[in-house]
This record gives sequence, C-alpha cells and structure tokens, in this order.
Amino acid sequence: MQYNRQAMNITSFPAGAHLAAQLKGPLAHAYLISGDSAENRGGLAMLMARSLVCVASGGRPCDACVACEKAQRESHPDIIIVAPIDGKREIPVAAVRDVVANAPTLPNEAEHKVYLINPAEAMNPSAQNAILKVLEEPPSFVTFLLLAENPLALLPTVRSRCVTLSLTPTGEVNAPHAPSSEVEELVTAFLAAFDMGGLELLQFCVGLEKAVKEDRTILVSFVETGYVRLVERLAHASNDRRRQMEAVSLFDSLKGDLKFNVSAGHISGKMLATL
Repeated sequence: MQYNRQAMNITSFPAGAHLAAQLKGPLAHAYLISGDSAENRGGLAMLMARSLVCVASGGRPCDACVACEKAQRESHPDIIIVAPIDGKREIPVAAVRDVVANAPTLPNEAEHKVYLINPAEAMNPSAQNAILKVLEEPPSFVTFLLLAENPLALLPTVRSRCVTLSLTPTGEVNAPHAPSSEVEELVTAFLAAFDMGGLELLQFCVGLEKAVKEDRTILVSFVETGYVRLVERLAHASNDRRRQMEAVSLFDSLKGDLKFNVSAGHISGKMLATL
C-alpha cells in the first residue's frame, strides 16, 4: 500500500503544535483519522507513525535516521499495516484477532509499536467488536491509527475509544474551535457533577435547559466541548473507565441528535436517562 512519501514535518500542519505535543506525550492510545482524501489520511498516519518510531533526539520525524528510512520504505517491523488483502473489500475478523493477540508483544526496535488500520470501516461489526478490548486497555507501548473516509461506519464504541483528527480538503487538521468562557464553565460544572454523581449530577441535568438560555450555539458547543474533554479524560483514565466510556458514547450520540432540531430538554433528558 503506497502513501505519499514526500518528506513532511508534523509542525507543517496548522494544528501541528497540538499533534507534536501529543506525540511527545502523554499519548492517546488510539487516533481516528478521517476526512479529505485517502492519500492525505494515509500521509498523516504515516507521518505520525514515523514520528513514533523515529530515534532522533531532536524533532521527530527526522527523516534521516535508520528508523525513518525503514518507515519510508514501509519495512519498519514496528509499523504494522492492517488492510484488506487479495482484492477483498473487508478486513477479516482473523486479521483483527491477530492484532489483539500480538499487541502485548514488545516492539522489535522502537519504543512504540504502531498499528495502522486502513480503511477502518473495512472491519465488519464482528471485527470491530473483536478489537474493542485492546482499544480499551492497550499496552502502554502501542498506538492505534484508524483511517476512515466515513467514521460513522464505525461502531460508536470504537469511535469513543479514539481521539478524532479530521482533515480538511486542503490537508489541514481540524482543531476544535476554542469554546467561550461560558461554555468552558458549563463543561467544567458538568465534569464536576459527573465525578460526584448522584444529586449533583441530577441537579446539573435539570438546570441545563436554563443554563443554555435557549441559545442553540451554546448547547451545541457544550456537547462538542464536553465530548472532547471526556475523550481526553478517557485516554488517560486509570480507573472507572467503563463509566467514562459510557459518557463518551452518550456525548457522541448527542452530537448526532443535534443535527436535528432537538431542544436542551431532549439533551438533558437523555443525559439523565443514561448517566
């Protein structure tokens, strides 16, 4: 499988500083790369993979070390590409089970081992379910890169375990718009209530409709920002991961609901029923 091998540095992307910071750590265990062309999705994925296996002491990828050269030739043993074979359209369940079985094995040469699954939507529901466990609790040295033209073809449980990087038609990485201070305060209040649970969470959900003041922009920004914060927490959570995943899945579904003309009452009601 050939990708664009033009030398790129991760800081060449408008959101490159954000990506570079994540690649220096702490890393998310899985990224979902979506949008734009297959070539650009593959280019960003290989850029990230090269950064993770590069052995340079300075900026990564250096595109000069042995590891980078192997990665550019697609022969690095710690970059494992999982894709349909023999002209078939699906990634078979057996291939995914091999990934799950081999993920705990230490990298051969690099500090990280990277699994690049392309296209991720070629995994049928059985294959996607097979990979859930390792996406939820991967070894510390493993990073998953899932490439998808249509991320909605993936199960919500798969999407909720990944940090999403969405490419624009120009190859830029979409970074979330900075939320207003009002939305930040609302999300902070939600996270605090979520952590406490019980009456505090009930009071937040009941008061949500009043808090957004019938302003749909605030409501949409609250759900989108809340989803991002929950995914960030899930990526680094050491306990209570199941409850965290349920919250991520909920906010993922709320984003879909907001594509229709639903009210704050619908959002708060669904939060109450689920959380």
